Amino acid sequence: MGTGFSCKNNVNGDSWKVFVCRFKKHNKSSTQKEGIPNEKRHVTKIRPADLCSAKIKVQRYFSEQKVRIERFKDSPDHSHPIEDSEKLKRSEVVRELVMQEAVKNYRPPEIVSAVKEIATETLDLGECVKELRRKEVTNIKYKVRGPLDTHLVGDPKRELDIREAISFLKNRGYLVERYEIPDLSTYGFVFMHPNHLKNLEQHGWLSLIDSTHKTNRYDCRLFTLYIRNSYGCWDVGAHFFVSKEDSETVATGLKAIRRFAHRWNP
Repeated sequence: MGTGFSCKNNVNGDSWKVFVCRFKKHNKSSTQKEGIPNEKRHVTKIRPADLCSAKIKVQRYFSEQKVRIERFKDSPDHSHPIEDSEKLKRSEVVRELVMQEAVKNYRPPEIVSAVKEIATETLDLGECVKELRRKEVTNIKYKVRGPLDTHLVGDPKRELDIREAISFLKNRGYLVERYEIPDLSTYGFVFMHPNHLKNLEQHGWLSLIDSTHKTNRYDCRLFTLYIRNSYGCWDVGAHFFVSKEDSETVATGLKAIRRFAHRWNP
């Protein structure tokens, strides 16, 4: 495992490239800046420099369709176990696996477990993920989820955020009803488009309900009703957010939908 060091392409199509061991790091790792609050600091990993200076040269002969690999000049012999290499710097295949799981917005411990299982049982890369740690996964997840979650970050005050969300929906023609259950200290709000209302009343005799977590900063669950339309395809009937998944809070949301869809008879 190495990184590009130098290369040359000849006019006849032949080329060569020199690779240096990935343990070779020319510059010492930088330290964290002063004056940054702890909650905004990333967990970083310091990599020492100049651990290995081994190089190889890869020559490609275009006309002969051959490749020759040799030690570059007076480069020393070296051998590094995959485990040590992964401790130093995570390979691209492992980083890609972590990124694929991070998109699903799982917690770092769950991502670590999933990546280790996939790498070991499917890709035969158990040694590569043996030293995978949560702090690495957390940093990768932050880079992946940051841009994806930007549209979910609203006003820091929950009440104002909910009112703005309801106003946004009403301005786009949605039917919206908000409700609270004081005895349980729970709340929710229903929203459905008039087109969905028609689908629900006409085809809602068979309705499926699905709950989606982690769609917002307040940990409210998003419930969606699905119906099978006249084309035999599953389509949306209505949505509602609830602050808690207890039976009374969910039932109140369904009753609110029924007030909009008078002819809905599941």
